[in-house]
Amino acid sequence: MAGQSTEKNGQSTQRGYLMLLVGHERATSDAALGIALRAAGHNLRVHIIEFLKGGRDRGEVAAVSFLTGVTLTQYGTVPPQRTVEDMDGPAIAPDRLEAALREAQVHVRQRVTNILILDGLLTLVGQGLVEESRILDLVNESAPWLDIVVSGATVTDTLKEAADSVTMMEIVKSSERAEQPLRRGIHY
Repeated sequence: MAGQSTEKNGQSTQRGYLMLLVGHERATSDAALGIALRAAGHNLRVHIIEFLKGGRDRGEVAAVSFLTGVTLTQYGTVPPQRTVEDMDGPAIAPDRLEAALREAQVHVRQRVTNILILDGLLTLVGQGLVEESRILDLVNESAPWLDIVVSGATVTDTLKEAADSVTMMEIVKSSERAEQPLRRGIHY
């Protein structure tokens, strides 16, 4: 899918497609991982950067080894059986955040990735740890064939306006906060 046209130095250029998945972290991550699975079925190259999550015990970490063309890196500190809300302080160290953003930029500039998933990045924008311009710069530098999926808890009006697609996700009922433990394969 081709994204929008943008103006650069007075000339119109095509840019990549920007999809925003906004809402509860688990729901937006689930949707992003579903996109990666579907893309693998179409033999597309997908790279997932998990900005908030860490831990080899997550199902997606093992699953990508079975999917040709799908890769994943983690930079965050949220362990599999916890949520961002459970964390004291930021879920990513400043140096790891910069490394993750540099990695995203590499994927945009190399022009071999078809879908780049930036999981949890909207949450960091909402927390004031990342400027929304960093996302806009990635999108504006991207090739028309690159689809960028950015997920997280909140979204700014500027990012909504720039996006080609915005999905607001709402959990209507969940036992996550109740006495029941998180379920392997469902929650992590």
